[in-house]
Amino acid sequence: MNEALVYQAHYTKSDPILNYMTGMLEFRPHDSILEPCGGDGVFVDKILEKVPNANISVFELNPQAVIGLKNKYNGEANIHIKETDTLLDDSITSCSAKYDKIIGNPPYGARNNEKKKDLLNKLYADLYTKESYTLFLYACTRCLKENGELSFIIPDTFLSLHRHLAIRKYLLTNTKIKELILFPSSFFPGINFGYANLCIITLKKSSNVAQNLRNKISIRTNFKTVEELEYDDSGTKKNISQKEVVESVGSAFMFNSTDKIVKLINDVSIQKIGDIANCVTGFYSGNDKDYLHPVSPEIKNAKKYICANSESIHTSSLTDKEKGCGIATTDCLVPIVKGGNIEYVKPNHWFMDWSTKAIQEYKSSKKCRFQNSDYYFKNGIGIPMIRSSKLTGSLIEGRLFDQSIVGVFPKDDKWILYLLGFFNSAVCTELINAINPSTNNSANYIKKIPFIVPSDESKSHVEELVGEIVSRLKAGDEQIERQKAELDEVFANLYFQREGISQTTSKEISPKQLNFLDLFDQYELEPITQNCVVRDDIEIEYGKKKSQLLIDLTKNLLICNVKKDNLEQYLDGSAKIYYTGKKFPSTVALYKLYYFMPYLSGKGIRDLYYIKIARLGYRKEGQENEDKNDLRLVFEIERVGQLFDEYKKVKLEIWRTFTDTTLDKILC
Repeated sequence: MNEALVYQAHYTKSDPILNYMTGMLEFRPHDSILEPCGGDGVFVDKILEKVPNANISVFELNPQAVIGLKNKYNGEANIHIKETDTLLDDSITSCSAKYDKIIGNPPYGARNNEKKKDLLNKLYADLYTKESYTLFLYACTRCLKENGELSFIIPDTFLSLHRHLAIRKYLLTNTKIKELILFPSSFFPGINFGYANLCIITLKKSSNVAQNLRNKISIRTNFKTVEELEYDDSGTKKNISQKEVVESVGSAFMFNSTDKIVKLINDVSIQKIGDIANCVTGFYSGNDKDYLHPVSPEIKNAKKYICANSESIHTSSLTDKEKGCGIATTDCLVPIVKGGNIEYVKPNHWFMDWSTKAIQEYKSSKKCRFQNSDYYFKNGIGIPMIRSSKLTGSLIEGRLFDQSIVGVFPKDDKWILYLLGFFNSAVCTELINAINPSTNNSANYIKKIPFIVPSDESKSHVEELVGEIVSRLKAGDEQIERQKAELDEVFANLYFQREGISQTTSKEISPKQLNFLDLFDQYELEPITQNCVVRDDIEIEYGKKKSQLLIDLTKNLLICNVKKDNLEQYLDGSAKIYYTGKKFPSTVALYKLYYFMPYLSGKGIRDLYYIKIARLGYRKEGQENEDKNDLRLVFEIERVGQLFDEYKKVKLEIWRTFTDTTLDKILC
């Protein structure tokens, strides 16, 4: 494997960055210090400028870099060089070594062989193990002493991406984040990421979860030069409590947005796009070079493909059989909507082989992604997975769409034109930038965009403007700036001034059935939410026995009825999994759940469990008669202890089966 891909080392050559990070940690002579990815020793040099006799352990994986470090610090007894893989090092994984200060610039996206991938998946099962820098952040934070401090320079993607939810929750509950500095990757010498900016995070390890949640994070952005990082009064500063971040949608840091935007996104009374539309990714042939054809060699990125023969293009509507099994005639090329930020209308520039032979090959190929096929050739809106500065949407109009597109299919077709105008508006761009500031969209993020129901008059006005735009563009007339400006004004008034809202705009918080198939489209069998164990949060004494349970009163709790034929494992505390029935209430925020209490039929609640993972599964999972059509919601649980001396009766508020509450309310 290419050495550069294995190590992904980007050495820190910027003096202002080094000065800022070492200044934030305020090193003292007696500190035990770790540099977990030593590189060429720039952090060590800067620390020694401040504390010449500092006791520094330096870990480094690259043998050549280790030789350089040993030569550089030869004879310095206070510098300890170790050739090791930090993420697999026993002292790190076991937390047997504890440090006062940890500083570094961990590798970003390092490539690993299959053996190491397996090890990382076992050691860091709760985390997204394909990204190395978040593993360093987690592993090193665990190795801090109580009140020990860490400063890392890393990409900013962990602040918002869904895949990094577990590390966010861990940091927000187990540390006090002192400051986040956000700046362009171009500030970092020799680096310019296309997918992310950079972040310097400085934090303090703390076992007091209640205090951690009350902690105010200083977030600094909008620097003009790298030198400004060193000055407290430079850039734009914003303070936000960790509790606010934990409770926001996806526990994401919405640092690029106004308070008004954040409030809109987190308002549970407002519907989301996912409530009124299905959002799915599209088709990939596995071998576009053979199956994909541009209409002309002049089309962007068309040079490596064979152009479509006009006689091979299918011009009539497909039958249901042809949609699923392919076209038996020679005119077997169908139009496909691909990525590219084009508003409203995308011409038929690309065609996919949809012959019966090709369909058979797609379905047998391991590389092909024949995903969400129920939505192929339907009317909807295509949003590019990779966006530029502005979100755009265009009509799919019964065409195929590929995996670079998020297809949005309203559950009621009456919303297609309205949503097309909304997705192309400045307001929608603001909302998606707050939800996910990276350039990569996925269905997960589109689903979280707030949807305010307009009045009939506002809806008709939007549809009239959008209809005019579509007609003009199809006729070759691109003079649509007036209509776009008017649409921006309509949506700004709707979302910010609350003008033109339907009287039924707020979502009724009623316990409707959660759509498991929608969840499957979004997550498949991957975790919907996963929590980091908090063992040392708040000590409370409850009941006559005065037994102590280490719990966090701020966490959300789900109480679920357990039928009499399933009591035994809850009576003896051996339960590891709770399966819901076929129904689960849509009003329960799965991403906020933390604790679980079984309500034993005829008895009540007594024992407290911790929810490790919420995911989808099948009834009789893992057994021979497992039914793959019977999706259920599954909670992987772990017993914390007995909360009450005797069973306590509580009201099961939803369908006499569930209660969604918080731990402190149960103890009142």
